[in-house]
Amino acid sequence: MAVDAEVVVIGAGPAGSLAARQLARKGLSVHLLEEHAEVGRPVHCAGLIGIEGLRNNGIVPHSNVVLQRVRKSVFHAPSGAQLLLAKSEPHAFVLHRDRLDHQLAQEAEAAGAKLQLRTRVTRVWRERNEMRLNIEHKGQKNELRTQFVINAEGINAQLMKPFRLPRPKRGYMLPALQYEVSNISLSTDTVHLFFNSQLAKNFFAWVIPLDEHHARVGLATAHKQAPEALAKFLHACHLTRGAKIEKRYGGIVYSGGPSSKTVTQRFVNIGDAAGQTKATTGGGVVAGGACAIMAASHIHRALQDGHYNHGELRRYERTWKRGWGRQLQLMTLLRRLVNTLDNQELDQLFSSLQHSKARQLIEQEGDIDRQGRVIRTAFTSPVLLRSALRLLLPKVRFLPQLLWG
Repeated sequence: MAVDAEVVVIGAGPAGSLAARQLARKGLSVHLLEEHAEVGRPVHCAGLIGIEGLRNNGIVPHSNVVLQRVRKSVFHAPSGAQLLLAKSEPHAFVLHRDRLDHQLAQEAEAAGAKLQLRTRVTRVWRERNEMRLNIEHKGQKNELRTQFVINAEGINAQLMKPFRLPRPKRGYMLPALQYEVSNISLSTDTVHLFFNSQLAKNFFAWVIPLDEHHARVGLATAHKQAPEALAKFLHACHLTRGAKIEKRYGGIVYSGGPSSKTVTQRFVNIGDAAGQTKATTGGGVVAGGACAIMAASHIHRALQDGHYNHGELRRYERTWKRGWGRQLQLMTLLRRLVNTLDNQELDQLFSSLQHSKARQLIEQEGDIDRQGRVIRTAFTSPVLLRSALRLLLPKVRFLPQLLWG
């Protein structure tokens, strides 16, 4: 019996839309399913995304998507000390994330993918030589048949369970809260990141400019009391005193690292569902998008040769792990190291960075998305290495968690 589409993609976030766009551009029939009534809503992201990473994924944001271009980052220690990193050219965009998601879904549609909104997938299974999906579309139940399923349903992914693929680790899902505020004064090319283990445990707080008088202010914390923590931060931070809250957003930041296995026969996890996010910052648009494009290319090859064999999916897994897996694992290790530090130790780390060559290295060669090389090289700095060892040797009890999570 004929299938309804050669590939079904579940979830029209950036990873899902990029996979659908890539497949459709190669001439395949694709259904892109989105459970919400509108792509990109509700908004969960701070919208700070690396320019080069977007470019490498073939993403050129429309003018109405881009709010600001960021050239400087100020890291704030618990003591109030600051570490300024400045690039000669903008290295990140502040974006309307909902508009970016909408743009990518439109590009997938323009390439030939069929986008279905208000469509929830309730079950996926393999039957003989095809995949089947139970869906609910605007209250109506139906069944789809396809050759391959790409699962981009996000951090709360459930559909991989029958295939025994690992889900993102719940212990590394941090509640996050963000406000859009007015009545402040900011430099529009500078983002601010605040580290404080009591306020934003296992993560940080941020102030991201939208224009001179508006910003996104948020934090994620393992304390699971994000509203109280953000209210305290908003009142105490010198950049946001007197700010007026205009909008509120909630979400989850994931810092658990990439999944060990992301494929089974005819089924692939990508994006947040596969843990393809940066544990250092929680961002996943670039890494997840790059992996989505790789997955689409390998599925296209599998369909081209007519064998639909699992070998192409195994090759995809090896490819993404070589290209992004090591990067994401290094970022995960760094996140876990930093998570062991209290405020006094964070201050010591900031001081070491100020007085080591690592700062210049990060400033000159740092990549907002591919942080692995800088992480490896930074710790060859004698000053930083001595400081790291001094801070971490008393924490040997954390070693199993640091290495294996």
